[in-house]
Amino acid sequence: MEKKSLSGYSLRIREIRESLNLKIAEFARGLNVPRSTLVGWEEGKTVSIEILKPLEKTYGVNVDWVLTGDGEMHLPDRGKPIGRTHATGPKPLPVYSEHELPGESFIVPLLDQRLSAGGGSHLPDEDTPMALVPVPAYLSGYGKRLAALTVVGDSMYPTLRRGDMVVCDSHGWSGEGIYALRMGGDGFVKRLTKKPGRMVIISDNPKYPPQEEPEESEDIQIIGRVHCAITRLE
Repeated sequence: MEKKSLSGYSLRIREIRESLNLKIAEFARGLNVPRSTLVGWEEGKTVSIEILKPLEKTYGVNVDWVLTGDGEMHLPDRGKPIGRTHATGPKPLPVYSEHELPGESFIVPLLDQRLSAGGGSHLPDEDTPMALVPVPAYLSGYGKRLAALTVVGDSMYPTLRRGDMVVCDSHGWSGEGIYALRMGGDGFVKRLTKKPGRMVIISDNPKYPPQEEPEESEDIQIIGRVHCAITRLE
């Protein structure tokens, strides 16, 4: 591939990663390539037809689009991430149909707990797995302590819907995004951001106003970041 065409290629590689809301190291792990290889792709220094295969297999990416820019980013018959965002324009959360997970998957526990996108849902003291569910293979890059939980309520609509499963880690705060959290013993799923000394708790459904808590408040405990959602077909 000529140097001239590498520029568009590298921009499209980066566009895929950013559409998935992944850092370079995370995306490299999902593709099973060294971080340096991915950096070379994004900087337009290297290209290999062979390294395009993981993009198609794991993320359902249309390889022709990567190479030429023609057509759509994702193949029409694959479980592509669906960019659902609220009006303030955050990065999209990857959302998949339960029957259309992209590429290879691995298994995480579905906990017998519910996260309220509304007025709160009691969290038991112990995490009790009630099933094992498949999730996209690239999520293994976030470590072994991943779990799926069920969403109730409508305060995160249209990003998340009642009955969706969210897959989250248990590593606490890692920058602005959607999180599982505990407030007053109840479990919630909300969008979180920070401003000086304050934690801002945002519902994507505009009928629910934002809340603020002191950053050092003991009333709020961040469990971990939500990395994708698996929606049930209606």
